[in-house]
Amino acid sequence: MGNRRWEELNQDCLVEVLRKLDIESLLTNIPLVCKSWYNASLDPKCWKCLNFHELASSPYLRPPYDSPFFDDFNILNGNNDLANAFIKFVVDRSQRCATTLVIAGFFTQQSLEYVSQECPELKCLNIPMEFMFGEEGQHLSKFIGSWVNLELLSIEICYYLNQILTPISTHCHKFQALCCREIQIRDEDAMAIVKLEQKIKYLRLSSCRLSRENVVMILKGCRHLELLIMRYCSGFNVDDEILKLASHIKTFDYQGTYA
Repeated sequence: MGNRRWEELNQDCLVEVLRKLDIESLLTNIPLVCKSWYNASLDPKCWKCLNFHELASSPYLRPPYDSPFFDDFNILNGNNDLANAFIKFVVDRSQRCATTLVIAGFFTQQSLEYVSQECPELKCLNIPMEFMFGEEGQHLSKFIGSWVNLELLSIEICYYLNQILTPISTHCHKFQALCCREIQIRDEDAMAIVKLEQKIKYLRLSSCRLSRENVVMILKGCRHLELLIMRYCSGFNVDDEILKLASHIKTFDYQGTYA
């Protein structure tokens, strides 16, 4: 084992290892090992999961990240041109093969437009709260319909959920899973969820607030649900009518709900 030459590791095996690493490691560590590792890091399979969120230094992240990478490149200082260039550089590494995207707070309207064009195979989109806090979050609905292969959306603290779900119901015919956290589900939001009824199989609402009427609306409208998790949601109690409406759902978890 002491004589193993890691630079001679089979390329396919090496790519399988490297694809599990994060963006920072792929950009700053792996290329310095040797030429073969650098070449392997350019394989688009290493860039199928683009998690920009874990790069960001933000007190809102769980767990907290403190990346010297961002101290060096100073992307979080409001320099949109630098942020856009960095995002473009990373996305181009995927060669239009990325299937998972985790957005970060430094994304701009321009970078959103770029990833909507250059990530046509996207299946999973994760939108953390620090992005939704910014003005750029309002532009998401313009581009989300471009990901026609989208299957899963995970989103936190959103004040215009209905605007984001509407293009999904129209354009994303493979969509089947929605995860919401700390969102007040208004009447228009519940209606937008119901409009996904022919698509959505998995719905997770964590620490959300919604009325009993909207819970009933969702249960009556989303007849293809196989999993419904409503943990620690508020605004309603689970009564006999709700249990009856949810009886066809294989997994119904309402732990911690309260009025």
